[in-house]
Amino acid sequence: MKKFFITALSILLIFLIASATYIYILLDQIENNSEDNSLVDSLDSSNSSNSSNPPKKLTPEDLGISETAPKASETGVTNILLFGLDSRTENHISRSDTIIITTIDKKNQVIKLTSLMRDMYVPIPGRNKNRINTAYIFGGPTLAIKTVNTNFDLDIRYYVTVDFFGLERIIDQVGGITIDVKKQEIPHINSCIAELNSLNKNTKPVPLLTEPGLQTLNGRQAVAYARIRNVGNADFERTERQRRVLVELFKKVKTLNPLKLPGLVSTILPYVETNLPKTEILSLGISVLGFKDKDIIQYRIPVDGTFTSQRINGMAVLVPDIEKNKALLHDFIYGDDTNSEVAGNDDINARQ
Repeated sequence: MKKFFITALSILLIFLIASATYIYILLDQIENNSEDNSLVDSLDSSNSSNSSNPPKKLTPEDLGISETAPKASETGVTNILLFGLDSRTENHISRSDTIIITTIDKKNQVIKLTSLMRDMYVPIPGRNKNRINTAYIFGGPTLAIKTVNTNFDLDIRYYVTVDFFGLERIIDQVGGITIDVKKQEIPHINSCIAELNSLNKNTKPVPLLTEPGLQTLNGRQAVAYARIRNVGNADFERTERQRRVLVELFKKVKTLNPLKLPGLVSTILPYVETNLPKTEILSLGISVLGFKDKDIIQYRIPVDGTFTSQRINGMAVLVPDIEKNKALLHDFIYGDDTNSEVAGNDDINARQ
């Protein structure tokens, strides 16, 4: 019997090592941005080893990281910018209509999501003030990261970008996600599904929703849900929906059989662009899977009462009090209050 257990344990260890090696190899499938993959000392050197003209190594100054920005090495907090592109064709660069700071706090073992409103009117380095979502189309993820860092004094070096098409496929790969759909949301979701059906001419049209309530949405239906803004509290409520989709996606991944993870990684990585080194992805992934029974805490910038709605150069924009929002954002990201949850309520007063 003892020999049996030793043999079984050996087989298990071999499988785990093999799975980790397999996933590590699969990470090469990620579409790495050749310039932004060189972020300071986070570069995985293997990504540029075959290039005769290695990409320029970006400095903290290139990314707008100040000396006062809290450092991940000191706080135990890693911030990653998640960009969702509003592109109508695959692999086409566009504005980042979804901008979310994903915070992985190893010290408190918690994940936090902070939406940055796309219409926030801020200084964009090297350009005039504009909506924050234009930084991506002006200068790709490098300028978008620099814009967030300089305005909110953060030390963000990593990003992940996905478009409608990629997110749809990722959600389908986990078997869909559970969303409580409101009756008034259905016509708007269906309108968006119809648009996505027309854009995806090479795939079978996805059925429209017929009833409200708790239900499993497939990838295209979930993307449509995350995109709608003409119902409820406009773009403020849309950011809630976007975070809700990410939270439900994360929950679904955590329930999957570990034996299926390598296959899942193999399928979804081609639809993701990132500058995260393979070693960092593995490290963060292992840390996150070890966060037991913790809710994902949510937030939104600018916070209610810290901005004004204005029309500038013909654009409807949100003009934030940068200093107030910077202080509140730092308190949320680096604070140890892990029992608060803002999910479903974007008002800062819900946490006070």
